[in-house]
Amino acid sequence: MAKELQWIRPEVLLSLIHTAFRITNAQGKELYRNAGWDALFAQLEGIDADKLAAEALAGGTAQERSGILILQSTVMAEPDFTYVVTEIYPANLDELAQEQSYTGADISARLNRLKLRDCIANSTSMISVFEKAQQVANYPTTVLLMGETGVGKEVVASFIHRNSRRIDKAFIKINCSAIPEQLLESELFGYETGAFTGAKAKGKPGLFELANHGTLLLDEIGDMALSLQAKLLRVLQENEIMRLGGQKAIPLNVRIISSTNRNLRDLMEKGLFSEALYYRLNVVEIWIPPLRERREDILPLCGFFLSQFCEKYKLEKTFSQEVKEYFARYDWPGNVRELCNMVENTIVSSDCSVIGLEDVPQRMIAARLPHTPPAPDATSMQDAVESMQKDVIKAALEKNGSLRKAAKALDMDPATLHRLAKKLGIPTV
Repeated sequence: MAKELQWIRPEVLLSLIHTAFRITNAQGKELYRNAGWDALFAQLEGIDADKLAAEALAGGTAQERSGILILQSTVMAEPDFTYVVTEIYPANLDELAQEQSYTGADISARLNRLKLRDCIANSTSMISVFEKAQQVANYPTTVLLMGETGVGKEVVASFIHRNSRRIDKAFIKINCSAIPEQLLESELFGYETGAFTGAKAKGKPGLFELANHGTLLLDEIGDMALSLQAKLLRVLQENEIMRLGGQKAIPLNVRIISSTNRNLRDLMEKGLFSEALYYRLNVVEIWIPPLRERREDILPLCGFFLSQFCEKYKLEKTFSQEVKEYFARYDWPGNVRELCNMVENTIVSSDCSVIGLEDVPQRMIAARLPHTPPAPDATSMQDAVESMQKDVIKAALEKNGSLRKAAKALDMDPATLHRLAKKLGIPTV
């Protein structure tokens, strides 16, 4: 089969990747069919795919079941080989496209209302997160942001502050897991002169005071020590603090947003988190989904970070289509933070203007892509395409005598041709 497929022009195969199709020779013998063909017919009981394909071959177009399905066959004549490509289309393709445009218009309208600025949301789940955040922004209630590490909890917290009436006041952030318990207490509540050894002579205001009339983000609240949780609960209940070593209560008007990647209910059951504090913090809970559950955001985020880093480092680079497709399928266990770091990594470590898969760290390339659907025939198709690519590149190199001339003849960038030749094991010197 691969021998017969090598006569088929690679651009024909590549143009069909996103459709359900099969390929036969002129006599009707099947050479190849993709997973999309089988998947579509599996959903349509009572339809004989082979019979319809034969009708399509004979008459050009075959329809079945009240116009639900249309098969279109095209005869491809090469100098040494004739083959037939049969594609499947839903008969209501125009209606589906119209429905998609309505959906796209709805998403666009929702995004316009949000005015996200530097926030990226292309998925409906993330748009819903920002819509909920916008809804509660103007109320002084406490908000608990839940989600895995790196999903963008701080970005959502900043969005809430920016959309509140406190926008012109301070937005203070503190990571509760990064500071030892004793130091965290003085950072939050401040201290008076001589409160402890090493204290500043004039004392120091705490973050609650600095955030007064503004917003305070308590990041990784699940890692706060129990003893400090009790003091935080008292502050939230009484809306006042007292500095360490102080005698005077300081009234507060602070919007509290907390965030965590831990399951606070599990911590409560284990006695590691205060139940009273949990219900005080969790007046409004917003769950931020991981990046693998909102794949529509991956490539827009890539583009956003690419633009940022290119501007920062005064570079002009872009990702190859191969890299984009891999990024879109990768699970990103570190979520947006990992994606941001990966974009910066590839930008600074690549010496080409187009970043290819060879520039992506091997640890990522070696990672399993569990969500990639099985495609039984994908290997044979890939072998056929690579075989054709090898023949074309070898012929161009032999005819033109140099990589640069061969690239010009193939209408390709020399660096891209060099990378592809290296990938296929073709010597270029």
